Order: sequence, then structure tokens, then C-alpha cells
Amino acid sequence: MSRRPILHLHADLAGASQALAHWVAARLLAALGQQQRASVALPGGSTPGLFLMALAKQDLPWRRITLLPTDERFVPADHPRSNERMMRAALDPALRAGAEWLSFASDEPGLSPEALARQLADRVARLLPFAVVVCGMGEDGHIASLFPGEPQARPDPHEPCVVPAFPMALEPRISLSAMALREAGEAGLLFSGKAKRTVFAEALRLGDKPVTLLLAKHRRLHVFISENS
Repeated sequence: MSRRPILHLHADLAGASQALAHWVAARLLAALGQQQRASVALPGGSTPGLFLMALAKQDLPWRRITLLPTDERFVPADHPRSNERMMRAALDPALRAGAEWLSFASDEPGLSPEALARQLADRVARLLPFAVVVCGMGEDGHIASLFPGEPQARPDPHEPCVVPAFPMALEPRISLSAMALREAGEAGLLFSGKAKRTVFAEALRLGDKPVTLLLAKHRRLHVFISENS
């Protein structure tokens, strides 16, 4: 049975973001005490911006750390719908200090989501297991680009570590697989507001949403919650 999550409640998103940044930094330092390099998968979107900026200011040996997104829309890196530009801007101090960034974007003409996922899987597999993975959560309980009811949202040990996703009425996505997220050494979750807290509680009770993929037997999920949206 997976272990119950640990909840970290904060009055606002700034407090939750700062606490999560300190927690991730501590986990990375612990991992680097045991190995030469460490990798951390990070969420895009609007909510994680403060967290990414706080993380990038942590005193870490960034040259030994690889940063990568948990998922990305299948658009060029400079596209308005891409998360990469925002993420790289927020993480700029870490990148200037030597952190490696693994992009999930491609400008290669004619490349399909499936082909890009295969290319990325070869690179990401060398980083597994991640020292830390941090996810946000949608109002439907999705994490990364693993959406309820989609086949990619079911853990499959034979699936590549990067998969294409095709959510209804949205552009295709590239996402870390359920197993890649689940097997990370440490896992954190960040969200805000009462509505998402209700979604998370229901997901724990019913086990029917992708966010529960972050629960694992080998470690606790740390959930950083802002009480206010």
C-alpha cells in the first residue's frame, strides 16, 4: 500500500512556494551527498512561477543538477503556449550558475509528437530515477500531461519514460510517463485554493485521478497547499 502524503499548509502561494523551494533544495543536497549528479522534474503553468523563482535562488551546486519539465505542449519553445520560456526565465539564476536544462521542445520540421517523445525518452532514461519530481495539479486531478481516463495515466513498467499525450480539444503534449513520476526518489505537489484541496481529498479517497500516481511505497508525497487561490 502507498504511504499517506504529508500536507504542508500555508496561508498564501508565496509561502507555499518558498517552503517547497527549501524542501526541494534539501532533497537535492541529500541526493548529491550520495551521487555525482541529480535531476529534478519541474512543473510549468502559472501557479509554479513563484516556486521556480525561489528554487533558482537556492544555494546549490547547480553544475551538478539537471532541470527538466514534467511536460510540455507540442509547440516550438518560443510559442506563446509553450511553458519553456516562462520556466527558463524563472530559473535563470540557476541556469546562469551552470544547471543543465533538458528541453522538451523541438523546431524540427515534420517531427510528430510520437517521434519527439521517442527522442526525449533516450535522453531522459539516463537521468532516472529522478532525485525529485514536483508537479502541479489541474482541477480534474491531472498531473504533468497525464489526464483522467487517458491510457497514459495508468502506470505501465513497459512504457517509455516520455510519452505523447493527446488531451481532447487541446494541442498534443509531451509528458513524463506515470512510472517515471512514480519512481522518483522524492515527490512534491503544489496547488492552491479550496476547490483543488477538495479534488485532492476525493482523489485520495477514491484513487481515481492521476494525482494519486505520485503516491508510492518507497517514500512520502509532500503536498504544499496555499489556502488562498
